[in-house]
Amino acid sequence: MCRLLENSNPLSVSIARQPVFDDTRRLWGYELFCLGFPQESSVAISVQSSAYVCLQQMTVRGKRIIIDFTEKSILQNLPYALPPVLAVVKISEQLLHRPSIMALLTDLRADGYLIAVGDFTGNPEYDSLYKLAHILNVDVSQKNKEMLAPSLESARKYHASLMATRVQNGGQFKLCQDLGFSFFHGPFFKSPDQITVRKLSSNEVLRLNLLKVMKSEEPSFARLAESIQADPTISVRLLAYLNSAAFAIPQKIKSIQQAIVLLGWRNVRNWLRVVVLTDISQGKDAQELVLLSAQRGYFLELVARDHDFWGFEPESVHLLGLFSLLDALMGVPMADVVANLPLDNKMKAALCREQNNEYLPLLELAQDMEEARWEDADRLMQQLNLNGGKVKTAFQTSVNWSSELESLRS
Repeated sequence: MCRLLENSNPLSVSIARQPVFDDTRRLWGYELFCLGFPQESSVAISVQSSAYVCLQQMTVRGKRIIIDFTEKSILQNLPYALPPVLAVVKISEQLLHRPSIMALLTDLRADGYLIAVGDFTGNPEYDSLYKLAHILNVDVSQKNKEMLAPSLESARKYHASLMATRVQNGGQFKLCQDLGFSFFHGPFFKSPDQITVRKLSSNEVLRLNLLKVMKSEEPSFARLAESIQADPTISVRLLAYLNSAAFAIPQKIKSIQQAIVLLGWRNVRNWLRVVVLTDISQGKDAQELVLLSAQRGYFLELVARDHDFWGFEPESVHLLGLFSLLDALMGVPMADVVANLPLDNKMKAALCREQNNEYLPLLELAQDMEEARWEDADRLMQQLNLNGGKVKTAFQTSVNWSSELESLRS
């Protein structure tokens, strides 16, 4: 949880993250934001006390963290609560209208912090800020090469790296890569980089069949143990996981069935799903896609539990969210993937993004929340007659839950 700063009575909310990739499509860092709706989305994040523990979890791998700071938080020297080796202080151009801001930013840069300018316009009025910045953010959404040319010509006058923001798909990523952008942010990684004629391998089909075994709420532990034991690599990882110090089990776990009983069906199922998705993934950004898939599945499950009048089974919509990024993970058309999934035809159609499908709005809601499109999310919740507070709480819970899953994949 993190605390909002611009209120005399700090409000506890969750930190969510959106990945930022370099020009080789490797994870470079995260942009952090507080979960909320339009009135909260620009509030600076407190990185003190309990929130700092959350940030430590996110930066354990030494990735950069980008936080959008307001004028008030800059004046209060809040960026200094972050380690300079990891922090990127992002500000809007308009902050330069306050004379003292430039001096504070200069000090931050001298102390080792990276400075990023959001939504670069090239306005000569902000020339001194551009010269100070390490990164200039350029919004590339809905823009082609010709439309980006003026911004790029202006930005290249400065000794700063360029970050393409709101990159929508693989084609736009490739365009910006060719134009010389260094960093990339947006939903492009959620779509297949390039749909090919690649077919599912026999090993991938076996892994997807294992997901079918996990669909039951009360499975036969003997049958489940048999399915897991058919894959030696998963068997070894499950036993190593349970025998780790984290569980402090006094005796060694010697059988898969014993492991399932001790861990509990729900925990085994969640662990297995993440492991299976990790194993069948193909791309460089698979790690983020796996976590996002797990988060999306749990979010939809919670929404269904809180709104039972919809008539959706929580476990079914969990699978819907969990499987919704399989085409991007595997580099295989979704139509080929769904043939091997334990879902009914309506949910398969939703995964293939067929219109006029009753499940599709749930996937759209999840994506709006993930990308901090609060106004779109709010509008969709009203259309679906969903309780906004419950949806927001469900998303906060799913973000925290997916963060905990990171330690379960090794």
